[in-house]
Amino acid sequence: MGATLALLLARQGRKVLVVDGGDSGSKVCGEGILPAGWRVLERLGLHEKLTHKAPIEALVYQKNSASGILVGMECPLRQRAFGVQRAHLYQTFHHALREEGVEVWPGARLRDLKVAREGVEAQVEREGERTVVSSSFLTGADGLHSLVRRKAGLAQGARRRYMRWGARCYFRSSEQRNRVEVTLGDGVESYLTPLGEDLYGLAFLWSPKDFPRPLPGNGPLYERLMAYLPIGFEESLPKRTGPFWGGEKGIGPLEQPVVSPLHKSGRVALVGDAAGYLDALTGEGLCLGLRQAEALAECIAEGRLTDYPGRHKAIKFRHRMVVSGLLWLIHHEPLKHRVFNALFQTPKQYRAVVRFAVEEARLRELLTPQLPRFLLGLLMQSLFGHHSEVAHDAGSC
Repeated sequence: MGATLALLLARQGRKVLVVDGGDSGSKVCGEGILPAGWRVLERLGLHEKLTHKAPIEALVYQKNSASGILVGMECPLRQRAFGVQRAHLYQTFHHALREEGVEVWPGARLRDLKVAREGVEAQVEREGERTVVSSSFLTGADGLHSLVRRKAGLAQGARRRYMRWGARCYFRSSEQRNRVEVTLGDGVESYLTPLGEDLYGLAFLWSPKDFPRPLPGNGPLYERLMAYLPIGFEESLPKRTGPFWGGEKGIGPLEQPVVSPLHKSGRVALVGDAAGYLDALTGEGLCLGLRQAEALAECIAEGRLTDYPGRHKAIKFRHRMVVSGLLWLIHHEPLKHRVFNALFQTPKQYRAVVRFAVEEARLRELLTPQLPRFLLGLLMQSLFGHHSEVAHDAGSC
């Protein structure tokens, strides 16, 4: 998200240098840009330049029924959302930076930094040589394992509660599906996202502590993870016109707590994954990073940098609340099944939950007419066991 901030600051007339390690385009992520993030791209004027994209019109959750058949529940989205391959997004931003005359050092890496009241001295390695760059302000947008976060003393040393990891692979199919499909497996979730141009991304989330180490099997990581998804999962995917590729490595742990997104000196700030991360469950990572970069640029323009931590917290509040609940649920297997079974019986309640999580619907919209039925279904399963599964074996709600 450093490119977002650089673009916004350049448009304010500020001199900007982007130290680009080149990792952003290949980052392991789900690659869905949900409504709040897409609105930022529209404000930047980049949405029309993203020519390779696929509309995301619905979010589907699917799992095995009691009879072993894969069943799903669907929530149509009311706002614009798109799947965009991260490499294409990265290239589009860098083209925009060139148009704005922003200086970019490709293949360069930050190695160290010193923060003082007067500014920041950054030691940058470029083409095998190290250079000291002095600036009044430094932003760390260097991802999950941010060096800026660590060197600036903004990483929180607290023990992580959830040691989750992620991986992703790609495949091509001429079949068109304009929805994200989330499949719940045995300790693994998969996320199918259309990316346009017959391209699909397939991401996985899991907790390594719940599995043998290394994962059984000799194939690629994605292949071994698929073994923990419901029977018939691969057949449920769009019909492939070629092999899977990518997915040779995972990334994690995903939970990365921070002390603050702003250094006490006011000279260093963090955005995106570098600014703290919990989990990729809702596909909100790109949206959060885009909104944080926009908020930080506004704080700089207004000369109110001390407002950034509060605005950062407000941007992440809903995501943190939803993801914390989902992570807790996922790690309590019997309750997870009961909750999802009850949601299968109450499609309006499911849609309300999804829209609260990804479309920023108001809290009161969770109070649907089906809420009592959902709670009753949850109670009945608690009393009589979670194997009283959904009554239907197929179809979408």
